[in-house]
Amino acid sequence: MGGRRDADDGRWRRHPRRTLLRAVGTVGAVSALGGVGSAVRSRTVASDADADGIPDHRKRSAEFHARLESIFGSHQFEGLEPGRRDLLIDVRYVGDATISTATERTIVDLFRDNGIHAQWLEYPRRYDLETVADRYGLSVGGLLWGVHSFYREEIEPSLEDVALQLIVVPGTDEGPYEGRIYSRWMDLIGGGLDRDGYVNGFSLGNRAVVTDRDDREAEARLVLHELAHLALCHADDPANDGVMGTGDRVDLTDGEWAELREGLSNVRDGTGYDFLFRPCLWDENLAAILD
Repeated sequence: MGGRRDADDGRWRRHPRRTLLRAVGTVGAVSALGGVGSAVRSRTVASDADADGIPDHRKRSAEFHARLESIFGSHQFEGLEPGRRDLLIDVRYVGDATISTATERTIVDLFRDNGIHAQWLEYPRRYDLETVADRYGLSVGGLLWGVHSFYREEIEPSLEDVALQLIVVPGTDEGPYEGRIYSRWMDLIGGGLDRDGYVNGFSLGNRAVVTDRDDREAEARLVLHELAHLALCHADDPANDGVMGTGDRVDLTDGEWAELREGLSNVRDGTGYDFLFRPCLWDENLAAILD
């Protein structure tokens, strides 16, 4: 889910909880959820002793390791270990957007210090901005979840189900929305900058998009926030000063790290729409349906 920082006090705001019926329609929503639910329930769950979403047989597979090395290079991919909580962060850059080396190091160190062996894997080529804009559009829907989105068309099937994709884009250059990205979803539920759908980043759990930042602390805060949405919701507790709360610290609380360690299996994406069953989606955006 997309978080934004308030320009005045620098604190994270939760998005207003409104019904999504306006966005998808009651009948369409029930139909979609039912169809995807059947697909999810019918999937065969492979053995995953460390519960990080990467099946044990893949961690032991020389062929799978060779495949990941061929994509990212042995200088980036360190391999996978059965019994270790691994998290592969598949980073894709569009246009001139980038994430600093300092932020990369901060993110990897934070995850590893908290029991998650994260690997920051930068895709070996950049995507041309104009090509992506023409083919998919530079909105959250066009990049993350549309039927013919960037995610569906550009991410290798071997990575969709084992890695968290992080797409980094420049953001729009339009007036007051400069440096942000538009989400029709957030617009329809009244979220984003001035409740108009423009956000700094957005996550569907196993994939996220962020706009690049000039301020390195803001960059690290944003990246950690969207990556943590793999398993975490926004925090309501005003005493939570981490990135899921007020955003005063580039960190998570001890309890959030524990929850994230237990939720790494959310990286799996058997249908392309597994995110519809993430608790945060219902808690933060759809709960009003039941009010």
